[in-house]
Amino acid sequence: MNADSGDRRLAPETRPGPSPHWFRNHAVGLLGLLLGVIGFTIVAINQTEFWAQPDLRIATPFLVCTIAAGAVSMARREGALYLPLLGIGLAAAAMMLGFVIVFGAVVLGTAIVIVIMHGVM
Repeated sequence: MNADSGDRRLAPETRPGPSPHWFRNHAVGLLGLLLGVIGFTIVAINQTEFWAQPDLRIATPFLVCTIAAGAVSMARREGALYLPLLGIGLAAAAMMLGFVIVFGAVVLGTAIVIVIMHGVM
């Protein structure tokens, strides 16, 4: 036995599971996602007609704050890029809510026609 091989323990190569501090490490990304969800919800609730342009006085501050939170999250290199990007996407969709809904309806209608045509032919 070598004198060098004493009672050393090997450190595990990877951690056995998710980090216990995940929420703390991704706080700004979660804040960006939360701002996007809140902004989209508030704009959708205040919308009188879904195909009309939303009130930009409500939607713009949420978009600006969400972009700022996303930039801080990316500068901190939190790692979960999908969190701030989803928040920014939701806040940007709230800016053009009427267009997004009409576009979604057209895409859904097109997909239904494609599925029907595929089944028939």
